[in-house]
Amino acid sequence: MSVWLGTCKIDITPSPPVMLAGYSSRNGVFEGVHHPIYTKALFLRQQDEETGTARNRLLVAGDLIWWSTELTEKLRRELATRWGMRAEDILLNATHSHSGPQTSSLMPSLGAADDSYLQELERKLLAGIELAEANLEPVTIQRGAGVCDIGIHRRKLVVGKMVTAPNKQGVTDPEVTVIRFVNGTGQAKAWIVHYTCHPTTTNANFVSSEYCGLAMEQLEREAGGGAVSLFFQGCCGDVRPALYRDDHFYSGTDTDVRQLGARLYESIRNVLNGHMHELQPCPPKGKHVKLPLAFSSVPTLPELAAYSLSAEPHVRSWAKLLLDHPELVRPAAELDLVHMDIADGLSLLAMNAEMVVEYGLFIKERSDKRTLPVAYSNGMIGYVSTVPQLREGGYEPVGSCSYFGLCSPFTEAAEPAIRQKLAELVER
Repeated sequence: MSVWLGTCKIDITPSPPVMLAGYSSRNGVFEGVHHPIYTKALFLRQQDEETGTARNRLLVAGDLIWWSTELTEKLRRELATRWGMRAEDILLNATHSHSGPQTSSLMPSLGAADDSYLQELERKLLAGIELAEANLEPVTIQRGAGVCDIGIHRRKLVVGKMVTAPNKQGVTDPEVTVIRFVNGTGQAKAWIVHYTCHPTTTNANFVSSEYCGLAMEQLEREAGGGAVSLFFQGCCGDVRPALYRDDHFYSGTDTDVRQLGARLYESIRNVLNGHMHELQPCPPKGKHVKLPLAFSSVPTLPELAAYSLSAEPHVRSWAKLLLDHPELVRPAAELDLVHMDIADGLSLLAMNAEMVVEYGLFIKERSDKRTLPVAYSNGMIGYVSTVPQLREGGYEPVGSCSYFGLCSPFTEAAEPAIRQKLAELVER
């Protein structure tokens, strides 16, 4: 077996200005650009010299809040037609930056999507994939790990109520995993950096690749040679940057974005300067499954009509969204899972949801860290929480439902079903 790799880096900064996604408090299109945003692609060809067979795969990282389900399905069809890729060969990950454009027309409360921008994004990505295929060359793969402490758990019980607040006792995942792809001349051709923390440093109405994008830019700049770095987001649904004072989070400035980016880069550099273990090629196995997650209740059309007259703006907008899109009034949402073997000792597990960190730690533990959990991938259905969190309430399991057009919170049966399916995928 051998692995061939081609790369591309595409500027996807919107022009003209569009609305940014992630904060319902923002008004109007963005005011300026603090940092350009990019999408980067790795075109992998895993080749068996004995049989002469080869399999094309695509790994994409974008400085976006998510790749919408609608856009993902469209891209999957195009990639299947042009490169013979199946769903299990494709990973479209978003860093989950809240300072980039919206990609879904079904989440208007979190920023309206611009159709012209989405068409341009699709065109640029497909052109970039062609460029990546054109510079394929054999590579070896190395892996190392370290830690970074910029994240903190954001759910805290205060006077009997679950609120969004810094929780030093809450669970996080501080591990930084770095994958380095090295060409025949011994030079790095690409990196994948995996970390777990919401890119929500600032809510300013300016385009930014956030702390993760700045760390990737510094890695590319310091290394030189045209190599590209992809940031893969972990299960950070209940983890965010530790910017707080007096037990309350605050929105930072671009200075904070730069500082957090520098801290992540420092952790990456420590990994690269330490021991990097070379991984051997493996057969290109993969699996794509969809797991229905049942809603605890489904509103009727008369109930939605009544909700559309609510005094609460977010309830009115939620009801209107479901009335305008009756396909969203359904008994369950589908958790889309893609498991992809990249090398011996390295697999990726993509999930189309805001998975809380507990699931990411579960995936790592059950796979002996062979598998990296990559949330915010191949679409978006909303937050996926645990049973204790459902019982506690709060933003992630309950409050967020209206923003994502969900009928209601998921049932408690979701967690055991998810854990069983995740275990099946990573332990096979």
